[in-house]
Amino acid sequence: MKKILITLVLFASTTAAFSQECFEVLQPTFISKQLDGRYTLSIRYNTTGMKSLSVIVKCGNAVILDSCFLNNGNGIKSYTDLVCTIGNISAILTPHTGSCSAAPCPSLPIIYGPEGGPTPVKLSGFSASRTKQVVALNWTTEFEIDAKEFNVERAEGTEFRSIGTIASNGNSTSTRSYSFNDKNDNIGATYYRLKNVDLNGKFTYSAIRTVKGIGAASDVTIFPNPARADSKVSVVGATANSSLQLLDFSGKVLKNINSNSINSLDLSGVKIGTYLIRIVDKSTNEVVVKKLTISN
Repeated sequence: MKKILITLVLFASTTAAFSQECFEVLQPTFISKQLDGRYTLSIRYNTTGMKSLSVIVKCGNAVILDSCFLNNGNGIKSYTDLVCTIGNISAILTPHTGSCSAAPCPSLPIIYGPEGGPTPVKLSGFSASRTKQVVALNWTTEFEIDAKEFNVERAEGTEFRSIGTIASNGNSTSTRSYSFNDKNDNIGATYYRLKNVDLNGKFTYSAIRTVKGIGAASDVTIFPNPARADSKVSVVGATANSSLQLLDFSGKVLKNINSNSINSLDLSGVKIGTYLIRIVDKSTNEVVVKKLTISN
């Protein structure tokens, strides 16, 4: 049976060399995908004397292989039938000056990602949230290879500009967390993104996150409030592209409406009492909740 379906060479340089005292990993070293969906890690190397290489393979954050081998003179070492069904598969190769218990040399990570090649930074989360005049940006990385920095960019319209720089960890195969606070008193929507820059000057952009203007939530009012049973209420200040929901205090949705121009809710059939109106701005995904009282 033909075993290899996809081969992904993951070293950008021709040789990943260490000092003469260390194990030397060469190209082509790669992770390949077999026809049955399993993976093979093939390591090509060149070394003299009794030196070793530690090998850790992860599926996401879960370790699926933890091994170490001594120089066997063949120049090629393979690990087959590696299973990774959820998350990215990655291999961390650590050369040693002697046996596996000897002093390690610098770690050399190899990453198999959805792009089919080495990825300097993989973001696993990026959020933006406002508290009064401060917008808190938080993000995490799943791994980093030769990463230099994150440029935080902001736009009130269509043009982004840098508002700060956060140094990255550089090289990591474990989760790393970062944060940045932006003083923002903009009354309109603000857009944020991250420019992920690596050591060779190449960069990628994150997805864009949107934060509503200051005081936007308090601008939304329900009229009339209290309202009469079997009447209608208007949601003043909601955007034209909003969804409106009437909920009881247990969170159960009693009425639902998607509005294009007139933001109102029909209260017919709703009993006297106190309820919540949830307004979702579908362009920014911002949620505003207001209390509504229905009386005789």
